[in-house]
Amino acid sequence: MAELSDREIEFLNREIDKQGLTYTQLQKELLDHLCCDVEAKMEEGLEFLKAFEEVQRRLDNNRIQEIQEETLLLINQKYRLMKKFMYILGTIAPSLLILGALFKLQHWPGASVLIVVGAFLLGAVYLPVFAMVSMRDTRKKEKKVNKTLYVTGVITGFIFITGVLFKIMHWPGAGIALTVSVLLTVVLFIPVLVAHALKDKENQLQNFSILIFVLSFMAVNIMVFALKVSKNVLTSMVVSATVNMKTAQSLEAGNTLFLDRALMDGSLAPDQLEQARYIHEQTKSLDGFLQDLMTEILLASHEDNRMAIAGDGSIDLSKANYFDVHKSTERVVFGNDLEKGKGEELIKALDAQKELLITRAGDDLDKQINAMLDINSVYADERTWLGETFYQTPMIAALISLSNLQFKIQFLEGELLKELL
Repeated sequence: MAELSDREIEFLNREIDKQGLTYTQLQKELLDHLCCDVEAKMEEGLEFLKAFEEVQRRLDNNRIQEIQEETLLLINQKYRLMKKFMYILGTIAPSLLILGALFKLQHWPGASVLIVVGAFLLGAVYLPVFAMVSMRDTRKKEKKVNKTLYVTGVITGFIFITGVLFKIMHWPGAGIALTVSVLLTVVLFIPVLVAHALKDKENQLQNFSILIFVLSFMAVNIMVFALKVSKNVLTSMVVSATVNMKTAQSLEAGNTLFLDRALMDGSLAPDQLEQARYIHEQTKSLDGFLQDLMTEILLASHEDNRMAIAGDGSIDLSKANYFDVHKSTERVVFGNDLEKGKGEELIKALDAQKELLITRAGDDLDKQINAMLDINSVYADERTWLGETFYQTPMIAALISLSNLQFKIQFLEGELLKELL
């Protein structure tokens, strides 16, 4: 097979230069195409110059210029479409994120979908398109493209947006993604950006401003996520839940002791003692159901929380974590496609306990029972007590509500036992 020498290839390159081409990439492709055609003619037995003349007859000056114009037109059309697409994405992605944030604040359905779609468009689609358009603009100005800057920027931005999304949605791996994005920014992106800013004398002020913005943006976001839920607030909520649990346990022990003493008192009527024993058993059953609910929510937040559950079923919140996770509460109370929630069962159990206490209580205690076990009220936007108490509620807030119910039923049982006995 005939192969062109370096001198012959250089000759062909000079001939293409004479055509006045301005698009370098097209010139390279034409040279490659021309070399192949000349080699094919030489395979037929022609000498180099004769083979070149044969090929040149089929590719006159006008045709080469037409090819360049058609190529540039096609490239410009693609570039314009990409740039238009970038502008559309740059409008849609933040809009979806803003709407998602609004829906989440208002507890409207669809918030998660809006946030996920907006973050995906911003990180996985907009950033790469923006990088490609920016590199194309740089080449048009006949400047050197710093590919390292764009590549590190896109990768860092994508990982950071993914970390933020995972943090908002309480998905595992959020901390790792945010940590990696910060390390990439400090170790790679910022040094490359500084070097680029110092080299580009014309836009030094603009590049420096961008650098300051990037650094400030990263610092603010790190602080925001570090303070996503105030540690003091979480600590106070843990204390409240712990106090509720211990108070309920103390009341239960007191009620049991009171009933045991009454059973040993021979002066009380048997029917009174039987009613008291039945009330105590029902209260104990409801208290156990509430304890099981708290345990399920605790474990649904994270399997590591199993360490906080003692052998007797009691909960030690000092050994628990992931207090701000809210998906666990919704899954246990309202259920999902795979399992039914316990919310309806909780309402029926509380209604039954309320009915049990009211039918045996006096007028004064009736009012107290109705006030403390009021679960039939309708709140704003026609939300029920169940939705108001447990929908999009952090795990620790759900434990406070449930332990508070334990306290209430134990307290009301004690008051009713005093009335009966």
